[in-house]
Amino acid sequence: MNTISRLLWILTSFIGLQLAVTPPAAAQDGDKLRAMYVKFLDEKGWEPEVDKDGDVVFKTDDKTYFIDVHEKDPEFFMIALPNIWPIESATERTQVMKAADHANSTTMAAKVYTKGNNVWVTAETFVADPRDFEGIFGRCFSSLKTSTDQFISRMK
Repeated sequence: MNTISRLLWILTSFIGLQLAVTPPAAAQDGDKLRAMYVKFLDEKGWEPEVDKDGDVVFKTDDKTYFIDVHEKDPEFFMIALPNIWPIESATERTQVMKAADHANSTTMAAKVYTKGNNVWVTAETFVADPRDFEGIFGRCFSSLKTSTDQFISRMK
């Protein structure tokens, strides 16, 4: 092996080793994710707080939302609007399922689903890097609001 080949081999081996032992930039801990989300929402004037579960809660338009902080999967991004509709009977649950199905089929990236006897709406996606959430936040938030409106209009 000549000197140049040997140097290239050493260099590629070192780079491969670095990639194997260095976590990706996206692998940030939960505190960094929370700080990033809080700063972004604070700049919008939405007065975010971190709840006891470690999620970032914020209010706007008289509704309480939260960003679910997934420490083990920082590339997963989710905004949630919990408890938008209480389910008070079996008959109403059937109506809820139909309204949720309609909202889910007409809105991208958002989900309407039941959690116990309440209806939740979320906008969920994956990002290549956790910092990428800023570029998609507006679209996710809009999708969540549209899906909520679709659901509520079917329930009324």
